[in-house]
Amino acid sequence: MNLKRQLACGIAGLALIAGTSAYGQDAPAAEGEDQSSESAAAPADIVVTAQRREQSLSKVPVSVSAFNAETLQSRNISSEQDLASLVPGLIVKSGQNSNQLNFTMRGQTLDPFSGSSPAVLTYINEAPATEGNTSTAFFDFNSVQVLKGPQGTLFGRNATGGAILYETTKPGNDFGGFLTVKGGERNYLQVQGALDIPVSDIIRVRVAGDYNKQDGYIRNAKTGNTLGDTDALSGRITVVLEPADGFKMTTVAQYSDFGGTEGAGGLYSYHSVGETNNGYVLNTTLDSLYGLNSPFAPLLGDGPMGDGTWPGAVPGYLAWQQAHPYEVWLSYDLPHKAHTGFITNTVEAEVGNDMVLKNIFSFADAFARTPGILSGSPFGSLNLYNNSGLGNGPPGGEVFRTKRLSNELQLQGKSGRLDYIIGAFYSDTKKNEYIPVIVGAELATPLADIAYNYTVGDESKAVFAQLSYELTDKLTLTAGGRYTWETVSLRQDPGSIFNLTGATPLNQEADLKDPSWTFNVQYQLNSSNMIYFAQRGSFRAGGFNGAVAPFNNVNFFGNENTYDFELGYKYNGYLGSMPTRISVAGYRQYVTDAQHSIFADLGAGPSAFTVNVPEKRIQGVELDVNVRPSDWLELGIAGAYTDAKFTKNIVDLGPLGGPVIPFDTYADAPKWAGSAFAEVTMPLSDDIGKVKLRGDVFGQTLTHFSNNEGSITPRTQLPGYVTVDLRLSWNDVMGSRFSVAAYAKNLLDEFYYNSGYVEGGSGGFNTAIWGEPQTFGAEISYRF
Repeated sequence: MNLKRQLACGIAGLALIAGTSAYGQDAPAAEGEDQSSESAAAPADIVVTAQRREQSLSKVPVSVSAFNAETLQSRNISSEQDLASLVPGLIVKSGQNSNQLNFTMRGQTLDPFSGSSPAVLTYINEAPATEGNTSTAFFDFNSVQVLKGPQGTLFGRNATGGAILYETTKPGNDFGGFLTVKGGERNYLQVQGALDIPVSDIIRVRVAGDYNKQDGYIRNAKTGNTLGDTDALSGRITVVLEPADGFKMTTVAQYSDFGGTEGAGGLYSYHSVGETNNGYVLNTTLDSLYGLNSPFAPLLGDGPMGDGTWPGAVPGYLAWQQAHPYEVWLSYDLPHKAHTGFITNTVEAEVGNDMVLKNIFSFADAFARTPGILSGSPFGSLNLYNNSGLGNGPPGGEVFRTKRLSNELQLQGKSGRLDYIIGAFYSDTKKNEYIPVIVGAELATPLADIAYNYTVGDESKAVFAQLSYELTDKLTLTAGGRYTWETVSLRQDPGSIFNLTGATPLNQEADLKDPSWTFNVQYQLNSSNMIYFAQRGSFRAGGFNGAVAPFNNVNFFGNENTYDFELGYKYNGYLGSMPTRISVAGYRQYVTDAQHSIFADLGAGPSAFTVNVPEKRIQGVELDVNVRPSDWLELGIAGAYTDAKFTKNIVDLGPLGGPVIPFDTYADAPKWAGSAFAEVTMPLSDDIGKVKLRGDVFGQTLTHFSNNEGSITPRTQLPGYVTVDLRLSWNDVMGSRFSVAAYAKNLLDEFYYNSGYVEGGSGGFNTAIWGEPQTFGAEISYRF
């Protein structure tokens, strides 16, 4: 039996022992202690800010999942990818590599290479955070909240799928902090720490840092090196200034530097020469150049294992790929380089009785370089570098530079039974994208050697208001609206295939506008039970496709609009003697002019561009239950059922020189997803400390990663999977300030795919990235 299997069996054995110990050692109540059912812990009162003010989760009339710092630690949540196991129905998918991440919720997504804004927006301390193209420095968060459904009324940008709110930890009133060191397989080392410094009665400071380094679990068989390595260093400082009662200013500044490598996907499927699919002639670039009958075969590489060749050509490599999970054969490694910096400043001032004026300012600057061999193979059919024009040579890479400024001014207040918030929002984002493309890199004269180089601008202005009125002690009505004006622009920069000389500026601009709204009714049946109905609408602004010829505005796509209906029930009380939380929500959402990407070759070279699909419908049910049968046992289950389809699905690419395309499959929307957990607390005295064993199970059914399975991109289905995680922790060891833990991710070593990347329409192939295999680790923390 190998070491991994021994560790897995050992941790599983500890789970059985812990369960037996807990069931067999319920400590008798001390003399005079209340032994009634109410002696169990009361239901936790989770506080959320989904409506821009602090409220109990069980009293908020929207679907929200919220997690505090303790939960994030107990679930080993150390990256965005880990969030998917917390919220069934939330998909955290990779793009062309492991550093390009996107959130999908309730079937609302952001396709790769899309000019759209995300369907699920992220916020840090209530300010938009949409830099992307590299992973986030995930550390020292006080809470993470996941809001489901269309957003926009109360948050700075409009979103059709939801919002994820990160709140960084603010400084405390006393000197203190923590240091945590984690280690594990694949040379994993993570060091996190924070220190609170109460400078004076009016100034408090918190400094926090994170260093994270680990080898990737994907191996480049040619070089022998790993891919998907992390090597990140981040620092954050928070300053809270309270010079007088009723005034508070909080400033947070953070800088992160990311190295490591891109986690490349392996070849998943390809189109063979001459193949059609339901009458559609498929793109066969990969097989045409590198297949068994390729006319270029004698010109490629320097032998049977040289670049551009493989025994058995493309089908031979696909067979090797399927037999060698977590391995690829790439001509060179893919170094990742990125940095991000941001500052947020929040000022809160009491300007009257129950009235607060609040201003939220933010500025962010981000850079990322992401190389790629998009076929996930030794074949250079589509690599991200070029030799001509702006040429950068291998490993090359796309380059993204983003600067974003935003400011929101709001007035919150309460007058009798009325709660209100009114405000205005402004943001200005500039993003330069340089995308080099070479097709047939090993040929003396590549078939394509081009670059897309453009700058996208987005200026957004909005006014908003939301009112909540308590008609009775039990019945509350809420109504809100936001109106947004956006100016979007695209400039083709020198060196772009559409502006090779730079002599003639190519600028495009469009003014867009649309409303967002919310209306809900909540009825508090009693202190434990609440029902609500919500109806919302929102939109995603249109824009321009930078990789499509900008003439006559054929590269423009319009606003995406959506509205939904949600009926929900929340319970926070006791079932018998058991503290229990229950949340159930059913919804139906309609989207018109949905923004989705199509990958195709329209003559200038491989392109990914956004189109408006006429209509789609998503409906589903979400459930979250948490029960504490006793002081030593906590159980939970969460699930999501999603039924998503395109109801008007035809897109005519004729104006772009392409065919008529049906959208016949719905990507990134598993029909079923769910999780369950059990946490056992050992009945030990306080002198020994608190020992907990937690087990988590997560699973989802099959998904597609293409919307065009029946036409231009077949064979894009990923199978469902189930993973099991375990964590054994010992807090305050023997009454000290030390805590230790050991954990296992994917304990049963389930083989699964994290996500797929569709290139069938423009390159004749599709790739997929494997999920993390079985991984063991441990940590030690010291709090002072």
